[in-house]
Amino acid sequence: MDQNFKFPGSPAAPLFPISPERVNQQRSSVFDDSMDANFNRHSRESSVHDKVAAFNSLAFQGKQLERKTNDAALKRAMLGREEAESEMRRYREEVKVLRRQLDEGKERERRVGERLESVMV
Repeated sequence: MDQNFKFPGSPAAPLFPISPERVNQQRSSVFDDSMDANFNRHSRESSVHDKVAAFNSLAFQGKQLERKTNDAALKRAMLGREEAESEMRRYREEVKVLRRQLDEGKERERRVGERLESVMV
């Protein structure tokens, strides 16, 4: 501001008279700033959108990986169950055979005991 400036005396007078060139300069400056702000905001928004999209993509990939892991675990569990059932059938057959052998052994022991009694009499 220049040295000869005096504050206006009446309240109706403008506080700081400005030339039309200066007003235009301020408006273009404000317009440029708002354009920069819009560009920066748009840039930030697109950056945020890009990050959200990347996060969603990672989340989707994580879900797919988790699903594949769970599917693999389910298949292992199913195979394990089938193997356990097959082994259980094998053990049951083995128990039947052993019971039959035990019954045959008891029967032989009973007959031998009867023969022994008949020989001793």
